[in-house]
Amino acid sequence: MSAASFFGTGNSSIASATRLRRWPARRVRLLSRTVILTLVALSFTGLLVVPATWWGFAADILFRSWLAFIGTVMAHEGVHGLLGRTRRANTFWGRLALLPVLVPFTNFRGTHLQHHRHTNEPGKDPDLFLDTPHKWQLPFRAVAMPHQWFFWLRRRGGLPPGHARDLVLNYLAIAACYLPVAILVGPWRLVTGVLPVCTLVSLVLWIPFAHLTHEGYSTGDPTARSHNWFGWLAYWFSFGLSMHREHHLRPHLAWIELHQLVERDPERRRIPRRDIWREAPPQAV
Repeated sequence: MSAASFFGTGNSSIASATRLRRWPARRVRLLSRTVILTLVALSFTGLLVVPATWWGFAADILFRSWLAFIGTVMAHEGVHGLLGRTRRANTFWGRLALLPVLVPFTNFRGTHLQHHRHTNEPGKDPDLFLDTPHKWQLPFRAVAMPHQWFFWLRRRGGLPPGHARDLVLNYLAIAACYLPVAILVGPWRLVTGVLPVCTLVSLVLWIPFAHLTHEGYSTGDPTARSHNWFGWLAYWFSFGLSMHREHHLRPHLAWIELHQLVERDPERRRIPRRDIWREAPPQAV
């Protein structure tokens, strides 16, 4: 039995044997919006506090990077319409969630659903930008990832009506939010407090939770096109983004609902790893 067939059968069996409990939509939205307000408030408050020591600076960067990373996960929820009942509501909350990483929601919304429709398909999947034979390029591509979407959209036949205007307004809103911070703490604190966060978020978001969750870049069966990370540590660290295959198969489920599908590593390894092997694992006796 191949690894792909092993996991295709295993996951299908688990899904069919488990009756997924759905949360009320209002409760999901309230939870996610509370997360967004909390992480944005903590992110901007952290910028206003200038660390006095190197270890304080390191702790500040690491903590705010994690907050900003969770913000990208919440914006991802908005792309799938899980932050509000209307497109306008999802756009508002998605933009707010991305403030800590200075990324416009406009480009993300315009490309991510294409990633779902054409997962791993050359020329059609905007996230294939990460699939490079030169591994040294991967960190640089991860940092450039949210900005290359604009050029991908333009190459694909032009920008949607109103996209450029919306993008400019999105950037202006981001600048307006950070201008008071620069006035209060100075441009140097703003630069040294934001750029390392944006870089770390890009590396953590796009390499473990986008590139590695599509290792092999299969265009076959949907269950083989993406992979999960095992265990609760990966789930809570990423607020459900570790459940990448399950998200692709069930994009209507909110991040908090995916906890029902978390699986432990069958080999009980302490280091988090994905549910993919180069060789089929031994079957249980």
